[in-house]
Amino acid sequence: MKIFVVIPKKFAGCGYYRQYQPHVTLSEIDGVECVYSDGTFDNDGQLSVEADIIHFHKNYFSFPAALMCKRDGIPVIVDFDDYWRLDTEHVFHQKYIDDDSTKKLIEVLNLADYITVTTELLAVEVRRFNKNVIVLPNSFDPDNVHPNMRIKEDKIIFGYVGGHCHSKDIEQLRGVNTRLSSEFNNYKFRLMGYDGSPPYNHYASVLSGGGNQAGTHFDWVEKADIWHYHNLYNFLDIALVPLVNNKFNNLKSELKLIEAGFYKKPVIVDNVHPYRDLIKHKQNAMVVNKYTDWYKHAKYLLQNPNARIELGEALYETVQPYHIKETNKKRLKFYEDVLKNANTDSSIRRSRLQGIHERELHGTAIVS
Repeated sequence: MKIFVVIPKKFAGCGYYRQYQPHVTLSEIDGVECVYSDGTFDNDGQLSVEADIIHFHKNYFSFPAALMCKRDGIPVIVDFDDYWRLDTEHVFHQKYIDDDSTKKLIEVLNLADYITVTTELLAVEVRRFNKNVIVLPNSFDPDNVHPNMRIKEDKIIFGYVGGHCHSKDIEQLRGVNTRLSSEFNNYKFRLMGYDGSPPYNHYASVLSGGGNQAGTHFDWVEKADIWHYHNLYNFLDIALVPLVNNKFNNLKSELKLIEAGFYKKPVIVDNVHPYRDLIKHKQNAMVVNKYTDWYKHAKYLLQNPNARIELGEALYETVQPYHIKETNKKRLKFYEDVLKNANTDSSIRRSRLQGIHERELHGTAIVS
């Protein structure tokens, strides 16, 4: 089995979690041959890599390459890790309208032979356009990171880890730091991955209580690339996971809980999908049902150090099904079934592609 993973040389979290990490692990553990390229065609206009399956993420999709693969009987798999219709308050809502992005993504759904998604809720939406959908959850590979190496500090750190599209979500935390600061001195709110951009400046303003400066109850850790991103969890004690309850957010994945769980970090989390089915209040998380719960739960964890440890351990146990080795068992079976169903003669295909120049990285490098 040989899988052509179409991925740019520089990729973000979706490329890491949905393409790079799972396929590198398939190569290392299961011996699946995977090649990676951001160029789908060679100089003769042919596919640049010979493969049995071609794998795209929706953000890195090529219509010409997909059509060529379908012509030649190569199964086209496309991963969707979130919904294709943005809510009106999303930072990219207008851009999606201007670029006609939703229409294009629906065309991708219709064109692909198979769609992979992160959750069953998202799969329900995909089935409106493509019945060949399978749930492959976001997963974590603890062998490639360094969990539980927290540097001791004299304060308890409430950390927020999130990308550029969460300005509305982080508003859930407005005023919490200010209220806590009138009662406690043994804590800080910490913004993880600060990069100086307008969204992160907004996050800093909310988390700091408006001062937007490092000080007694607020500071930040600067951004990390995708290879060191996970280590941000080593600079916090309690993870804050705010999420507004709307359809786009509901169709996201459980990733923030998975990350925090593998680092054994307690979480304060909004009681909304995609988290709702995983969390139990004071058993493996502090669950927020109304705005005032953010302050109340933060105060509880400051006053109960044993609860911080117990909740982190419990969440770690909860997320074990999201270990990459577990998810890849399902992924490998899926690929084997795809090839069994493929109406293609691989020997004819190999003959036709014999002269194509190919440089492979055997699971880690990029084909140029």
